[in-house]
Amino acid sequence: MRLLPCTRGLPYPRLGSHLPVLLERMAGMLEALHQGTPGSLAETPELDVLDRLDLGYDLEEVSGEYSALRTSILRLYTQHLEHRGARELAAVLGELERFNRAFDELMAVAVARHARVRARTYQALERISQSAGGTEDLDTFLPRLLRVMLEATSAVDSVTLLLREGDVLRARASVGLEELVASGFFVRVGEGFAGRIAAERRPMALRSAATSPQVKSGVFRRQGTRGLYGIPLMQGEEALGVAMMGSRTAFDFSNEDKLLFGAMVSRATALILQAQLAAGERRAREHAERTLERLREQESRTARLQEVTASLSQALTTAQVAHVVVEKAVRALGAAGGSLGLLSEDGRWFDMLEATGYAEAETRDWKHFPEDSPGMYRDVVRTGAPRFYESLEAVLADYPHWRGHPEVEDYGAFVCLPLRVESRVIGAIGLSFRRRHPFPPDERAWMGVVAGQCAQALERGRLYDAERRARTATQEALSRLDAIMETVPVGLGFWDTELRYVRLNEHLARMNGVPPQEHMGKSVREVIPRVAAQIEPVLHRVLETGQPVMDVELSGETPARPGVRCHWLASYYPVQDADGTISGLGVVVMDISEQKRAEEHLRRTAEFRERFMSIVSHDLRNPLNAILLSANALLRSEDLGERHVKGARRIIASAERMKRMISDLLDFARGRLGGGIPISPRALELTALCREVVEELEAGRPGREVELEVEGDLQGEWDADRLSQLLINLGKNALDYSPEESRVRFSLHGENGFVRLEVHNEGPPIPPERLGSIFEPFRRFSEEAQSPTSTSGLGLGLYIVQQIVLAHGGSVSVRSTQEEGTTFTVRLPRHGAGTGLH
Repeated sequence: MRLLPCTRGLPYPRLGSHLPVLLERMAGMLEALHQGTPGSLAETPELDVLDRLDLGYDLEEVSGEYSALRTSILRLYTQHLEHRGARELAAVLGELERFNRAFDELMAVAVARHARVRARTYQALERISQSAGGTEDLDTFLPRLLRVMLEATSAVDSVTLLLREGDVLRARASVGLEELVASGFFVRVGEGFAGRIAAERRPMALRSAATSPQVKSGVFRRQGTRGLYGIPLMQGEEALGVAMMGSRTAFDFSNEDKLLFGAMVSRATALILQAQLAAGERRAREHAERTLERLREQESRTARLQEVTASLSQALTTAQVAHVVVEKAVRALGAAGGSLGLLSEDGRWFDMLEATGYAEAETRDWKHFPEDSPGMYRDVVRTGAPRFYESLEAVLADYPHWRGHPEVEDYGAFVCLPLRVESRVIGAIGLSFRRRHPFPPDERAWMGVVAGQCAQALERGRLYDAERRARTATQEALSRLDAIMETVPVGLGFWDTELRYVRLNEHLARMNGVPPQEHMGKSVREVIPRVAAQIEPVLHRVLETGQPVMDVELSGETPARPGVRCHWLASYYPVQDADGTISGLGVVVMDISEQKRAEEHLRRTAEFRERFMSIVSHDLRNPLNAILLSANALLRSEDLGERHVKGARRIIASAERMKRMISDLLDFARGRLGGGIPISPRALELTALCREVVEELEAGRPGREVELEVEGDLQGEWDADRLSQLLINLGKNALDYSPEESRVRFSLHGENGFVRLEVHNEGPPIPPERLGSIFEPFRRFSEEAQSPTSTSGLGLGLYIVQQIVLAHGGSVSVRSTQEEGTTFTVRLPRHGAGTGLH
């Protein structure tokens, strides 16, 4: 039997599974012959035939197997007869007759069963083919296919098909267990009953699916499924899915049912593959058609974009670009209406540059509107993201205040695209479509490309407009500059960064003694070499620091006045672009030669006057001392009358006053001509000195009260005589310019490294315009503000106070208000200046 082609792949148990039963039945039938009783093979032939058909045998192969079996048995029987001889020939012939009749019965059953199974199979396969009905849609014909499979076997209650998706089996169709498909049931390959069938690629059966742990879905339990049989849908070595039939009444299925189910599954597999291939072909065809359509649309869009780009490239100004955007780009995007709005420079307003497809009345109020006006423009500019509304209802849901506006309700779809330049949004394009309009991703991307081109062109137009305005402004500025340069009475000039003249006026050319045209492109050293050494370092300094250098005094000779030393006052400035880059240098020059000569004349006159005053003051001291000595001698005379005593005292008082005035004049002369008032510092404690001055002031002004406040350490090194003079001058000034009934207060405070002296009076405030010159010589307050007991001087008292303070390395200041009165504050370092002149 192993020589038969159909048996070579069968394992030994499978090859002879029914032979022992069949041979036993035949042996029993022959034994019954000897005993005179009838015998038969019963159902054994039918079972054997079904088993062979289940293995895939056809009728010829079953006959061949039985023929081989008969030949083998006869060969063995012949050998048996050779041992027995020719005895009992009748019995032998009877056995042969019965033996042949048994094999004839086997052949008849095989032929009948094979014909019945084949007819049933053909009928089922025919119905399966008809169920496909020429459709290529799996979801349409799979339920019909399973219905046919269910009706072909009476014991089957449910048929389920799971198709493979990667490593998952998913329920695609079911008859009897529709809940599996509705719930989206799936199982991984290798897991559960169906997963094992797909992984091992062989049929499997369960006798009690409702209780088996291999069944992963609870639907089988709820349905009470008993027998469950599954077959893989194979394409070569690959399992495409699993088909399962289940029964709620039977625990197992007959071999004929399994064979029929297998045949139907094989045909279903072919139909499913055919449907999948057809669906794949249809998808490929549709994809190719869509791709072709996209290519055509892309070609159309490319042509439209080229048209828009060409028109934009010819537009220069912002207005021209806006016109192209609205007329060309809006039409290229397929919109019925469109508008273009740009943000103002400060970002607070929208300016509607162009609009198309709308009535004039619809856009009248939108020519110029605030940036925060509720609308798509505002939201798009703020977020930088486009907005697409495929229906009127969608836009009214976001902007309900537009309901009832014809410029909105006459349209069916809307788009607003940001105009983005790098990271800035400079405006937006609004588009309106007459009907509802879907905006697929490729169309949205195409609109973004067009908007980007428009944004770049608009930015270029804005730059062009700005450049044109700047050029116009520059021309106007140069014209004004030329007018100013020719009318101002000073010299004006400009250099480039190479320090070569690029512009100058006639006044500067006359100062240099060189015509203006001969300056152009030349350096300072080439034009005025005698003064270049003073000018060039200043120019380099301005270039390096970017800071102006003001009021530089220059002197020298120029070709304008050879041999004559001239003087100029010049200020140098950097000329900077809008971004702060230095593009050149400028200069303003004034000829101050006459002023210098006048100043020199005044200086010499003042020096002469001061020297004259010094000499006169010094020479007046000798006769004044003689007058004082004589007057004191008269007062000591015993025979002098009362009237003459009063005269002598007046002479002494006047002489003392003159002496003080002369001392002030001498101190002034020393301060102005000698480099400062001389001092001789030595160790000193200020309390006693200040107390003596206070007593002297009170004695000289009977009825006036002078207070003294002392705080802290007042030791230091100062000139006692000069500080006494300082205190007296401040005290007299306070008494002179305060009411008779008021007090004058001296305050001494010891501080770290300094002593602070304050002299306060409650007189009228010093006018603010006088505060800056209060310490200048020969300055006097108004006569009305003085006390009636005031002794007028020369106006040198506060000047001498300042000089004494400066000689000690200190400072003096004044504070005067209506509320607080007037306070002079002196700060003296404890060890500030050495012996000598200030």
